[in-house]
Amino acid sequence: MFDISLAELVIITLVLIIFVSPKNIPVLARGAGKITKKLKFFVSEIKQELQREARFKQLKNIEKEIKKNTK
Repeated sequence: MFDISLAELVIITLVLIIFVSPKNIPVLARGAGKITKKLKFFVSEIKQELQREARFKQLKNIEKEIKKNTK
């Protein structure tokens, strides 16, 4: 999902060590994990809703075709 190279990961780790105390890093990581989980769930829900809308439009088009052909 995310394209993070090793160099970028090292830089992020160094910045965390410099600006955040080592005791708070696990708390920060857990918080980031929870946010990521919620974000993935939210994106999944949006994808499902868009798929439902597309199927609904297809069914409406089929319904129109059927009504048009039965007249």
